[in-house]
Amino acid sequence: MDYTLRYTKKALNDLDEIIGRIAEDDDEAASRFGGSLLNHIDLLARFPRMGTVIRKRRNVRRLVHSPALIYYRINQHKHLVEIIHLRHGARRPPQSEIG
Repeated sequence: MDYTLRYTKKALNDLDEIIGRIAEDDDEAASRFGGSLLNHIDLLARFPRMGTVIRKRRNVRRLVHSPALIYYRINQHKHLVEIIHLRHGARRPPQSEIG
């Protein structure tokens, strides 16, 4: 049974910022990258454990779609994957490893 994907408001804002920055230079590249990123995230519905566990935050996982990092958590009882944060991999990680 597939999991439901849910994006937090922060994750949606992060996605908008990442795609917006790419679009400043190249709209077509932004569209291609955005589609590719969302397709990769969609795989979490079928394979929620694809990402690696964050050492300091065992309930948070990280999936890499270079250069983007996708932070999410799994709720097994609700069959839910919650996308909580996205960030560019070149940016300095926050203290808690998620923003």
